[in-house]
Amino acid sequence: MIESLQSNCLRTVTRGRRFACGTRLKPVSARDFERLHRRSPPEGRRRGFTLLELLTVISIISLLMAMLLPALSGARRRSRATKCQANVRELAIATKQYAQRNDDRFPVAGDCDPSGINCRFWNGHQYFGWNGERNRPSGRGPWFRPVNTDLGIENVTPNAEAAKIARCPDDTGAVGETGTNRPVFQVLGSSYVVNPILAQGRFADWKYRSADINESDVVQVSRKVLVADHVAFGLTYDAAWTAISPGWHDLTKPAAVVGFVDGHAEYVQSRCGIREWQWYPDAPGPKFVMELSQKVNWQVYPGCD
Repeated sequence: MIESLQSNCLRTVTRGRRFACGTRLKPVSARDFERLHRRSPPEGRRRGFTLLELLTVISIISLLMAMLLPALSGARRRSRATKCQANVRELAIATKQYAQRNDDRFPVAGDCDPSGINCRFWNGHQYFGWNGERNRPSGRGPWFRPVNTDLGIENVTPNAEAAKIARCPDDTGAVGETGTNRPVFQVLGSSYVVNPILAQGRFADWKYRSADINESDVVQVSRKVLVADHVAFGLTYDAAWTAISPGWHDLTKPAAVVGFVDGHAEYVQSRCGIREWQWYPDAPGPKFVMELSQKVNWQVYPGCD
C-alpha cells in the first residue's frame, strides 16, 4: 500500500523503501531522507559561541593589549618630552633676547641684602615662571623673574597658568631639592633652570669669577648649557636633589631636555651626556665646580669629568 502525499514530496512504500516524487520514482538513501526532513532553526535564532571559542578570543585580545599598551605609553612619553623640548627652546631664545637687551649680559637673579653684595640663590629656577609656593630664601616675598619680560609675562605673577611655558609636562617633583613630592613648577615656580654656573658665577655662594659673562665670551655655543629642565643636572652630577632616579622622562635610563647658548634644544639620553656647564675653555670639565671654595660640593659621576 502506497500513501500519497503532496506533489514533489516523498512517497513511502509499504516495504520500507523511500522514493522521491516526480515522473519516476527514485530510491532515496536513509541519510538523504534524514537530511531532507531535518528542521531548520527558528528564524532569528543563531548558534552561540562555545566556551572554548570565547576563551580563545579573550586570550587573543589580552595578548594584543599587552603588545600595544607599552607602545601607547611610549608614544605619550615621547609626546610629553617633545613638549618639554619645545618649552626649553623657547626659554633659551627668551634668555638670549634678555642678553641682547642688556649689553650682551646674561640675567642674574639673586636674593640680595640692601648692599647688593651678600646674595643667596636657587639652582637657577628663579629666572622665569610664576611665583610658586616658596618665597625667596630671605622670606622677602617672591622672586623678581627677569626673563619673564621676554616671554610676555609679568616679572612677579601669582598666576601659574600665565607662566605654563615654564612647566614641563613630565615634572613629577624633586624631593631632594624641594622637600616635597609636588612638581618643581608648583613649588619653585619653574620646572626649568637658567644654567646657574653661567649666570650666578660672580656672586656670593657661587663665586668663582670676578665679572659677569657676556654672551660673546662663550665658546662652543652649541654645546654650552643655557637652559635645562631640573633633572638635567643629574646627567653630570650625582646628588639626590637632581631627581634623576628614576627621572622625569624615562624610568630606565637617565634623560633630560637641554637648551644651549646657540638657542637649540636637545633630548639627551645617557649619563655624562652633558659636560659643558662651564663657560670658558680652560675649565677642567664638570669637576671645576667641586673646586669652588664657597660652593656646595657637587659630586661628578665617574667618567663625566
